[in-house]
Amino acid sequence: MNEKSAELRKQAIVYMNELSDHPVLKRHWSQITLVLKGSAARGNSDQYSDIDFVFFCDETLRQTIIEQYFDAGLIKRKDGIFLPIDNWAGHYHFESFEILRGYFEESEFPQVWEFQYAIPLHDPCERFATIMADGSANFLRDPIPAIKDCYLDLMLTLDWLRHPLIRGDSISATIHAATLLQQLCRIAYLLDGTSYPHDKWVSHYLSTTRFGQLHSEKLNVYLDTLPKSNGLTKYLALEEYAAYAEGAALMGEVSGFIREQYGDFAWIEEWYLYV
Repeated sequence: MNEKSAELRKQAIVYMNELSDHPVLKRHWSQITLVLKGSAARGNSDQYSDIDFVFFCDETLRQTIIEQYFDAGLIKRKDGIFLPIDNWAGHYHFESFEILRGYFEESEFPQVWEFQYAIPLHDPCERFATIMADGSANFLRDPIPAIKDCYLDLMLTLDWLRHPLIRGDSISATIHAATLLQQLCRIAYLLDGTSYPHDKWVSHYLSTTRFGQLHSEKLNVYLDTLPKSNGLTKYLALEEYAAYAEGAALMGEVSGFIREQYGDFAWIEEWYLYV
């Protein structure tokens, strides 16, 4: 943990104590959980980091608290709460324990990743800790279904990339090439049987994955293949387009990694039969 994170964690305790005396929250303090997430929880804060709080409670209580905030004039909406702390030194919002369980049930990978690093500051009866432990115990125990889905999406994106390249459509080609790069970063985590983070962190933690350690340089080089404005020549052979050729080469690395680590599957070679 770096110095900035330690500073933010200390300040988080101060803000937690202040929130415990909030005119609405203090009525329900024994029934709500408060967790710290984000870079302060992960220990890699920088000068741009702030305090990211999330409250959890049962859904019925969440709705009650929203109504009480609204009636007190603290919010102008009835679909949720998102408010700053101390002139945007941080912020907080409310979710429910049902929503938290749903992240695991619906394979919401970035949310699972985020809360696996979160720190419960106030967790009566350890409900947050229990849900996270139970959910994490079996999550991605068999990563093959998730790997397969991501792999098929990758192959489809690569296939679709052909069309804007050949037409000379730089914008559409760039969108597809960038999507391919995004999906390559995501599958790196799935190949290790772990969730992947939100896109703003997906490349930052790539070196923690085996695939990222092997191929992060190639992924960075792929950025140079993204089509430039008015820089595409129409109707070339596909292998003459760097975005396609290098993308196909990276997909070869992915398929090779899957075969080496998990075995051969029909959907690797004949992906088009499964999309």
